[in-house]
Amino acid sequence: MKERKREEVKLILSRKWYKVELYGLPFKSNIVVSFGICNCFRQLSSSGDAKKFDFTDLTRPHTWYPNARRKKRKIFLHVGPTNSGKTHQALKQLETSSSGIYCGPLRLLAWEVAKRLNKANVPCNLITGQEREEVDGAKHKAVTVEMADVTYNYDCAVIDEIQMLGCKTRGFSFTRALLGISANELHLCGDPAAVPLIEEILKVTDDDVKVQHYDRLSPLIPLKVPLGSFSNIRTGDCIVTFSRQEIYRLKKQIEAGKKHLCSVVYGSLPPETRTRQATRFNDAESDFDVLVASDAIGMGLNLNISRIIFSKLEKFDGMETRELTVPEIKQIAGRAGRYGSKFPVGEVTCLDAEDLPLLHSSLNSPSPILERAGLFPSFDLLLMYSRLHPKHSLYQILEHFAENAKLSANYFIANCEEMLKVAAVIDELPLELDDKYLFCMSPVDVDDYISSQGLTQFAHNYSQHGIVRLKEIFTPGTLKVPKTHTALKELESIHKVLDLYVWLSFRLEDSFPDRELASSQKSICSLLIEEFLERLGWQKPKSRKLSRYSAFNSLLSAEMRQHL
Repeated sequence: MKERKREEVKLILSRKWYKVELYGLPFKSNIVVSFGICNCFRQLSSSGDAKKFDFTDLTRPHTWYPNARRKKRKIFLHVGPTNSGKTHQALKQLETSSSGIYCGPLRLLAWEVAKRLNKANVPCNLITGQEREEVDGAKHKAVTVEMADVTYNYDCAVIDEIQMLGCKTRGFSFTRALLGISANELHLCGDPAAVPLIEEILKVTDDDVKVQHYDRLSPLIPLKVPLGSFSNIRTGDCIVTFSRQEIYRLKKQIEAGKKHLCSVVYGSLPPETRTRQATRFNDAESDFDVLVASDAIGMGLNLNISRIIFSKLEKFDGMETRELTVPEIKQIAGRAGRYGSKFPVGEVTCLDAEDLPLLHSSLNSPSPILERAGLFPSFDLLLMYSRLHPKHSLYQILEHFAENAKLSANYFIANCEEMLKVAAVIDELPLELDDKYLFCMSPVDVDDYISSQGLTQFAHNYSQHGIVRLKEIFTPGTLKVPKTHTALKELESIHKVLDLYVWLSFRLEDSFPDRELASSQKSICSLLIEEFLERLGWQKPKSRKLSRYSAFNSLLSAEMRQHL
């Protein structure tokens, strides 16, 4: 009897969690189902079973998704190196399906797929944490993986970069999509290193799994000599480095030779700016014929790169400076020589000869086999646990699950250090648990002072007044073209704060009513950053095609100033 009651709780937990979420996160307005879960808890409490139920038992995550378990899904693993056409083949199946969903790790990828499907006359909605673009009659959607709706039934689904289920911080979102998406066909695209783990995970789901291997479509040649001098830079080159400061130093050094202009791409640039920088680099008529970038080019941008040049093969990962891993080197190097581009053969080398042995050995090595996938408890499990421990803060609850979660051998508990940092601040505010959880799951860069202060102010105003007006913490009309790198970094941080406001507005719509204003100010931020990048560095003679870009930016700047 008690065992049956525990199984009923598991079923209710799995059903309720995705009914009260708005594509992956708690949705404030669904009171009825929340009442149901609390009522269930009261029944458990009255019978004395609640304290015996182990809410930290996460050993059977496939049972959290009864909708997917009702299907015998056909799962196709499309695996191969970068530039092998694996995702292209999966998307062809998506295009011909009666309904479907694409799940990618980046907004840029969701944008690209939505654009592709709509161009192919397959109406497709775009749904990311910060955007909703709906198309009349659409039965397809392109989403960031965290936004995947696991309550809906699809004919076809695609999960891109599936090897990211091994990511310490975001892996649990890919695991959720893998186990939870209810589709007749599920296409998984990624590195062959993920195949054994996925096959093992899916043994308990009764799905039919097939693996399709792909080879690279165009040659990739590791060069035997380093770049040496920057005088050897040529059109189509991409120099990869791993710090913002180093990116601008290399850009300045290359442009000092007065032969090339450099576009730049790195993670803290707004996605719109990254796209425009990439477009400018790809344009054969543009004078910006060299790219200086971080590992942000590893996925999400189509780039016409002839040669990848690593400035070094180590990076600071937030904890320590370490050598790049084999998958990281292969992912970045593989961006050279994109199939169908004007550079049909890709090359890869290093700035210094001492890095060549590691480069060559990594390119000749298979990626290490993934052993475990990320997992994280649903909000409902946290809520039920909190009912047993009403004096525990969200920080204490998260910490308890992180330290005590029971897992099968195929899973690890996701790194929640960023959430804990936010929880330590949010716990001081008079907020309900679901609100605290929402702020902890928001896309805030806790290591960015302006961004973290923005979140703190949003949460404080929400707790005090129930409504957060953008003008209370941000004054429209004050944005200007940055004149220094410090000012540029501040503008990038302001963009993050505005982005955060938009994200919150989709989940607490009545409380964050200034979405349109925040979105327009975000766009202005992106254009001001673009104007800074346009002014930076050596300028080629006006008689060349650059004048077209300068005129275009001048028009944008004039138009922007009308709104500043």
